[in-house]
Amino acid sequence: MIRKITREEAAAFSFSNDAEAITFRKMRQLLRVPEALCLTDGKDLLFVRTGQGFPAWIYTRRGISDETLSELAASLCVLKEAHNLSGVIGRASLVRYLELALPFPSERRLPLTAYLCEKPNLFSAEGERIPAGALDPALCGEILAQLGEQAKEPIPVPARLAAGTDFCECPDAYGWCINGTLVALVRFHERKDGLAYIGSVVTDAKHRGHGYAKALVSSVCADAHERGERTMLYADTGYAPSNALYRSIGFTEAGRLIGFDLI
Repeated sequence: MIRKITREEAAAFSFSNDAEAITFRKMRQLLRVPEALCLTDGKDLLFVRTGQGFPAWIYTRRGISDETLSELAASLCVLKEAHNLSGVIGRASLVRYLELALPFPSERRLPLTAYLCEKPNLFSAEGERIPAGALDPALCGEILAQLGEQAKEPIPVPARLAAGTDFCECPDAYGWCINGTLVALVRFHERKDGLAYIGSVVTDAKHRGHGYAKALVSSVCADAHERGERTMLYADTGYAPSNALYRSIGFTEAGRLIGFDLI
């Protein structure tokens, strides 16, 4: 039987192995949000959603019963109507089942690969790493907008300066510059429990193919390694250049996720 549980109970839910814990790390972040709603069958399923408009994350252990899957689909129907559930992210097999079971139109999200780096390879390129606080917020906003377009989450023109300002105010964000020209960005979103989570990596379209992001990401990963941290990130599974970049640095695949938006 699927039931609602407290955030504290959900936080105690154990994953099958370390790779799965890393793949579903975002769920742990969501559990700290006061309005988080959590459901479980008590053993093999954990469902977490936060505020209105944010997709839910669902973790299921392999071998989950058809009965539990049916109960989950029914629960999501109720949530859709009562709480404006916007979407679901989880294992590909689970998402495919829910797409068939839910009586709502849906739109597929980008598939994600969770990557983990234990010990990075260090790369060099022309230019240098600069702390985000020394960068131009307007230019950062324009480059971040390119990342938004790639992820199908566009940043409206009026909001780009605010996005760039937020980036520049982050104490754990950096740019790669060549003679004063900003060419790439990287930002850590969280450092916790020995993991450094990279949330944003982007190279300006005019400067791609020269190894600038590789030099930037490998340098911040090397710093994290010196602090005794492992580095993780999520990448668009279908975007070959970024996947090749991360693998060359030393990232290995921990798992894959996919999702859909309810429309």
